[in-house]
Amino acid sequence: MSSQAWFITGANRGIGLELAKLAASNGHEVFATSRNPSKATELNALAASNPKVHVVKLESTSAADAAAAAKFVEQTTGGLDVVVANAGIASNFEKSESLDIAALEEHLRVNTIGPVIIFQALYPLLLKRQTRKFVPVSTAGGSIGVMFPPPLTAYGSSKAALNYITKSIHKEHSEEGLIAFPIHPGMVDTDMGKGAAALFGMETMPMSALQSAEAVYNVVDTATAEQGGKFLSYDGTEIPW
Repeated sequence: MSSQAWFITGANRGIGLELAKLAASNGHEVFATSRNPSKATELNALAASNPKVHVVKLESTSAADAAAAAKFVEQTTGGLDVVVANAGIASNFEKSESLDIAALEEHLRVNTIGPVIIFQALYPLLLKRQTRKFVPVSTAGGSIGVMFPPPLTAYGSSKAALNYITKSIHKEHSEEGLIAFPIHPGMVDTDMGKGAAALFGMETMPMSALQSAEAVYNVVDTATAEQGGKFLSYDGTEIPW
């Protein structure tokens, strides 16, 4: 496969870091973001060992950061083939009657609005390449059709809104060759996943970050127009909206 340019948010740890490693190992130019690059030790080590990996400062809700990142990408490669909006939070598992409204607003800001900010900043760069894939990392917990039993009001609703927006992006831009779809990465043993494991009665989530990233990378890398506008799992199967 010819070299592509991948932009991966939240790449300082977990699934995002493993995705950055995989994209780099496949010879792609990788723009890997971190909110605090100076603290992204493992990501910085990856960049030091591979000149095609670029660590980019990005606070996911900052339009200024997104604009600066887009400018850097344009100056470096001229365009992007793939954007994986992986950055997100899952820090509140209260029931609706006691849900902290500030926490709900934060989840919506980071998990829903953040990827829109990224898309708006990077969309012109996707148009400069032919692959044109925009893939936010979502969760089956955001499926209204599935409705997991734990109290996921803040997290689940923010991802359900993200799913709607992603499908809208695909419908609005599919004629331009853009392929957009949200993807469920599995139940993954990351820092974020550890906080949710107890809700499912588990000590740890069953998938490692590497296992999830390998599966997600394969789906994103091989996705065609037929997958666009669908809600996909890490194994390529569809999930109810």
